[in-house]
Amino acid sequence: MLPDSMPIPTFPTVGIERTKTLGLIQARGIGDIIIALPIAKWYHDRGFRVLWPIDGRLAPSFRPAVNYVQFIPFPFRPTIEGFVTHPERLLRSMSADRMVPLYGDLPNVPNPHSALLGSLKFDEYKYAVAGVPFAEKWNLCIRRDARREAALYDRLVKKDDYVVVHRHGSTFSKDVTVPPRFEDHQVIEVDEQTDSIFDWLLVLERARFLLLIDSCFAKLVDQLGFTNEKMFILRSETRFTPVLRSNWQYYSEKSAPMPAEMGDKALPSGLAKAAIFGVPAAQFAGVAQC
Repeated sequence: MLPDSMPIPTFPTVGIERTKTLGLIQARGIGDIIIALPIAKWYHDRGFRVLWPIDGRLAPSFRPAVNYVQFIPFPFRPTIEGFVTHPERLLRSMSADRMVPLYGDLPNVPNPHSALLGSLKFDEYKYAVAGVPFAEKWNLCIRRDARREAALYDRLVKKDDYVVVHRHGSTFSKDVTVPPRFEDHQVIEVDEQTDSIFDWLLVLERARFLLLIDSCFAKLVDQLGFTNEKMFILRSETRFTPVLRSNWQYYSEKSAPMPAEMGDKALPSGLAKAAIFGVPAAQFAGVAQC
């Protein structure tokens, strides 16, 4: 909990339709920023200047890859000051006349969008409060660096048949087993080989199979629409599990479809059915609920 003596900002209303300078407030979380980048692009394409204060340690990765946002790096600390108050001050100093906090909830920070917060998953919520159609999430635009991507690819890939495994994230780790049918493939582990997540794009894109924990890498793969065979390792309850669109299977200890009791806890109904029956989640898209 935050100290009672700290100022408690309130979330402003969204009313952004009459402004041409938009400030987004989501200071950290690489995966959260990736989820929200299409929000920024949607406004940029409509003539908005988009300002975005972020943890200064993330700016060197995002600035070269995103040319439709003016990122404002600052020395982030995990307090209300770092999450909200400091970004608000920075945005006001740069003449942002509308600000949209994208956090679902923060301790001791009132949120006027409680109805949305209680009914939507965390990624749906970000788009709802920003007033952007949720389908835009999969219009992620990244300026790729072919030289850096190729350098990492050449350093790591030793044979054409390879799989990529991501077991350890910033807040979650899972010991996983690659399915036996890939036992003759090279296994490439995602680790700190480079200082930018975007350098991994070519390695991820060309892999025969991806086995990824719920992390920024899985979000990047999904939002860019990579067509590899892939498996998603769940870590959170329904609300904090992102909506996935492409052909994901869901990991179990036997690399088989998840048990029904696990799927119901972590997945919305269509995805739970996909996990139980062992089919790609996309096959349940658009199926009416009876």
